Amino acid sequence: MRGGAGGASSFFPSSCGLSGGLAGAVCRGTGRRHMSGNIAARVAAIDVLAPTLRRFVLAASDRPFPPVSAGSHAVLAFGDETRRWKNPYSIVNAAEDGSSLTVIIRREESARGGSAFLHDRAMVGMRVDVASIGNLFPIVRTARRHLMVSGGIGITPFLAYIEAFERIGADYMLLHVCRPDERAAFANLLPDGLKGDVRIHAGRRALDLPALLAAQPVGTRLYACGPDGFMDHVATCARQVGFPDMKIHLERFSAAAGGAAFTVTLARDGRRIAVGADQTLLEALEAAGVDVPSLCRGGACGMCRVRVLDGRPDHRDHVLTKAERMAGTEILTCVSRTMGATLTLDL
Repeated sequence: MRGGAGGASSFFPSSCGLSGGLAGAVCRGTGRRHMSGNIAARVAAIDVLAPTLRRFVLAASDRPFPPVSAGSHAVLAFGDETRRWKNPYSIVNAAEDGSSLTVIIRREESARGGSAFLHDRAMVGMRVDVASIGNLFPIVRTARRHLMVSGGIGITPFLAYIEAFERIGADYMLLHVCRPDERAAFANLLPDGLKGDVRIHAGRRALDLPALLAAQPVGTRLYACGPDGFMDHVATCARQVGFPDMKIHLERFSAAAGGAAFTVTLARDGRRIAVGADQTLLEALEAAGVDVPSLCRGGACGMCRVRVLDGRPDHRDHVLTKAERMAGTEILTCVSRTMGATLTLDL
């Protein structure tokens, strides 16, 4: 894989028998945390892949990054004196010696500014720490065949998958859908001489997904990553041609969106904490020194779940069931907000 620094890349399949891992995916399981505790890092290289796509190589400063498995993501901590972000990004490449890791980031104008900050302000030498690394989307190593379907930036976890599949000689296929003007950029991310079946389609209409899914042999595992609407379409098509839910694996990371400012009350000590319009509830709690566990920071794993004692949550996660949402007694602090002006939590 290109884009790495500091030695050969190191990706290997997860040791767990069944994947899923991703709460909110069709197949569920438990996420795997590779590390917790901040690792200081600096930007070692920046490559412009397309007007809205940039590749960042991060070099560890104080201690090596841990070994990571294909499908892992890193929560990057960055910003300036006026604003800090903690955003998750898929790791597309990692050095065997732990000296560096690589992510590809799309600039999202409609998000809360983290990707725009990195696109506009990041430069070689700038500090960008790695707050945590985990895997909610591991490879199912017992599968007879691996079918990956991605949309846009959703290809990033599959760049690591492909490297792992090439190493172990697994049977795999990638179907990638992107905008026509970005086809060349995504094609250039894939090394020459791949043994698997890799196809890049310019636009969803160019892909006959039902026919391709129906042609898959028994024992195929389906993995999908991309925009929510795209993944819903993939999952629906897969069910229609006979894929059981346990063989459908979706990577869902919701970029935390802003909303109206509100106030959260901590029931245990009575503190009232303001949550800004472009700030997540989790970020506000962390800024106030409240210890709330988290992993994905994208509404996918459920680790930041907290009990709600008063107020109406505005659920934006992929974890809670319909019944849990209706009950309104729990909230995922990384992406969800409130429908009113206040919220009281069991903290």
